[in-house]
Amino acid sequence: MSRRRTIFATALIGTGAASAGVAAQRRAVRRIQNRPDPHAAEPFGTVRGRPVTVRAADGTRLHAEIDDVESEGRSDLAVVFSHGWTLSLDSWHFQRRALRGLGRLVFWDQRGHGRSGGGHRSGNGLDQLGADLAAVIEQTVPADMPVVLIGHSMGGMTIMRYADRDPEAFRRRVVATGLVCTSSGTLGEATLGLPAVLAKLSQRAMPHALRTVGRGVPVLERLRHLARGGALLIEERIAFGPDASPAAIAFCEQMAADTRMDALIDFFGAMTGDPVISECETLNHAETLIIAGENDILTPPHHSVKIHTCVPSARLEMVPVAGHMAMLERPGVVSDHLGDLIERARKSLGEEARA
Repeated sequence: MSRRRTIFATALIGTGAASAGVAAQRRAVRRIQNRPDPHAAEPFGTVRGRPVTVRAADGTRLHAEIDDVESEGRSDLAVVFSHGWTLSLDSWHFQRRALRGLGRLVFWDQRGHGRSGGGHRSGNGLDQLGADLAAVIEQTVPADMPVVLIGHSMGGMTIMRYADRDPEAFRRRVVATGLVCTSSGTLGEATLGLPAVLAKLSQRAMPHALRTVGRGVPVLERLRHLARGGALLIEERIAFGPDASPAAIAFCEQMAADTRMDALIDFFGAMTGDPVISECETLNHAETLIIAGENDILTPPHHSVKIHTCVPSARLEMVPVAGHMAMLERPGVVSDHLGDLIERARKSLGEEARA
């Protein structure tokens, strides 16, 4: 075969393989979209509260929303929700509706996510998120109002770092914490469901890959929209359990697409690069609920069990047939657990007042 024919044949095979790959991806996406969906008509991302701009210590603008209940007479307690990596405050869609009326509900977008500003990349770390949460509490909750903190995934880590940075403030203000599908460390060892050999290779390559990718953020921001189909498949594969709602998967993929690429890269590195995120000792001073997803491969259940060993007074709940997005996959179960936590916190405040 001549050199020209060889080049042509190689190009033809490559094009065919690429086309086959695109075709396979499209078929996989259609399989997800055609799955029975109890939330097909759910208006995700439409529940809104009173917008508030919070200024972080470094001047970064953080978007928050408050669901006020002063008119209903339940203004004795504030509940502050911190979302996870590549999500936004809208990820608490179901919980906002289910828990409304149980107190002053505060939702906020972590820096680089949702409607919040990004700040300087040097600040994209878990310590900064803990400081951001402190600013959110100070600027959205009256100084004399007790606080319940609820966090999913990276939001749970944000709560841990907030507790560690100022234990006295935590003991003074926080009466309860709810940690949903999160981790206190060793996330760099997560296998993501891969065979052991592949998982180990991935763990070794990840730090270098992050540094390399991080340098190309401007280019990636322009190209990321070209791979939305593949991103949907990845979201379904690693973030959700079996038979998850296609609408919920697409909603999470959209939130990920709206997350700044530098925040996506930097906070992933922050979460996986430190073997110890928190020793969790301060959490022993508050009523604590730990929720794990049975099929979570991003923060597998043993991460929740580890937190429980550090906070033995905590209550540990396993959500059956749920992945990392338990609050969207089994919203009723998660909302019931969180509602119970809020009411137990209120009851403990009443007992302290009578003592």
